[in-house]
Amino acid sequence: MSRRKAAFRVVRRPNGNVIIASDGLSDPFDDITLGDGNVNGFGLEFFIETPADELPDTVLDIKKAWQFQLLFTVSQLAAGHGGIRAIMDDMKLLSTEAEGVNEAIPEAHHTTHVNAAGRVGALLGLKAGTSSIPEDGSTSGASVPDKIAGMPLTEVSLVNIKLLTLVELKLITDRGAEGRRKLSELFAGPGRQLSSLHRPSVI
Repeated sequence: MSRRKAAFRVVRRPNGNVIIASDGLSDPFDDITLGDGNVNGFGLEFFIETPADELPDTVLDIKKAWQFQLLFTVSQLAAGHGGIRAIMDDMKLLSTEAEGVNEAIPEAHHTTHVNAAGRVGALLGLKAGTSSIPEDGSTSGASVPDKIAGMPLTEVSLVNIKLLTLVELKLITDRGAEGRRKLSELFAGPGRQLSSLHRPSVI
């Protein structure tokens, strides 16, 4: 089984936001568990959308930012699990408490975003409603699609990662899948998929 190390892309959108996306989780490899020959890797890529003024300008500094650290952590968890795409297809929404991201979050925001264990919460799988990315790879539209068009072997999902406040995370820890569904209902409007330390909690 041949797998490639995940890389990342930065896309600056006309609406003033920036997308950081994994680029490699869907690289083809022979999956002996499927028995159907080559597949597009893990069948997904992750992305975080954030306001441009909350992200540094240089690639070196972006890699130190909490947005990149959260994306990297979730991508590594997905690669380590292997079957994350099937779980996403079944459950639609997942959540995680990511380690190591807290060090990149300014101290002033720890009380609202970092729990007692030093982890930050994230909701995975919020959809914006668009079905596919154009073949030229453009993401300049009003919303980010949930599928990547034109992949050579198997379907690839584009999965949003949304940073949660501690109050929002508690809803999930208290109510599980029901809490995730409730948050999905509460996250509405053009900022539905946006991650920001300055976003007010929906609860």
